[in-house]
This record gives sequence, structure tokens and C-alpha cells, in this order.
Amino acid sequence: MGQIMASMPESAFYFHLAAVTMLLLGLALYRAVSHVMATPDGRKARAQRLALVTAGRLLALGGIWTAIAYGHGAWERAGAHNCRHLPSLDAAARYAAEYCYLGRERVLLRIYGVERDRVLAQRTFNSSGPVRLSWDGQAVVFDAAAPGKAGRLALPPTLGDRLLARLP
Repeated sequence: MGQIMASMPESAFYFHLAAVTMLLLGLALYRAVSHVMATPDGRKARAQRLALVTAGRLLALGGIWTAIAYGHGAWERAGAHNCRHLPSLDAAARYAAEYCYLGRERVLLRIYGVERDRVLAQRTFNSSGPVRLSWDGQAVVFDAAAPGKAGRLALPPTLGDRLLARLP
């Protein structure tokens, strides 16, 4: 089974995972409706109780999913290696940049403030070739071909970027 999973493309794995999830959700919905409609007496109370239980389970599932996704990202960032500093445009620059390789063609970009001891923002992006970062005056460009602002990290970093940079 492990060899089959390893040889399957990542997108196919997620497609099959989504199909199994939809099947399980359909069965759960059928069971819930059957439970509520079983007898005419107390339908409203059963429906309210079922709604509360379902909401609690969905919140728990969302929390678990968030923890798993964050844990995977933190684990990946902990393995950063071959870090290189991007030279600033001038000596009085307010920001410094650093990029590190994570493996599987992934790169971690970090932006530091003047003190150079605190990360102000960080992004993880895909790069199959050599990393080409450039200062744009108002952003660090890590993917010039990306549509819109997807390949840029704005300077000064947004509040969301600053908050996410404080997490491990």
C-alpha cells in the first residue's frame, strides 16, 4: 500500500481523499436525516440537538485541520538550509532579505527589519530553478511571472505577514 501511495501523484491522492470524504459526508447526511425523521414525536428537538453536535464536530475538525496544516508548515520551515542573504540596495536600507531552501523545490523567504534579529515576514514558494529575488522599492519580488501580487512580498509587511512571522 505504501508503494502505491508513493507512486501516485500528489494531486491524485488529494482527489481520492476528497472522493472518500464526500462519500462519508453523504452517508452521515443520510443517517442524520433518517434519525431526525424516524418518528414524528420530538423531531424539532432531535434536529436542534443534531445541529449543535454537527456544528461542534465541524469546529473541531476545522481546528484539527488548521493544526495539521500549521504543523506541516512549521516542520518544513524547521528544515531550512543553505540560507543566503540578499544584499540591500543601499547601506541605509530598512529591510534585509534572506532565502533558504526547504527541499522538494520549495524556498523560504524571510524579511528582517533594521535590527536584523527579528523576522518581519516570511513566505514559502516554489522554485524549480535558481532563486532570483529583486527589490522593487515597495516589495521583494520572488516570482516576476506570477499574476497580480502573488509573486511579491509588500514592504512594509502587512499586519497579517507580521503576525504569521512570529509563529514558529
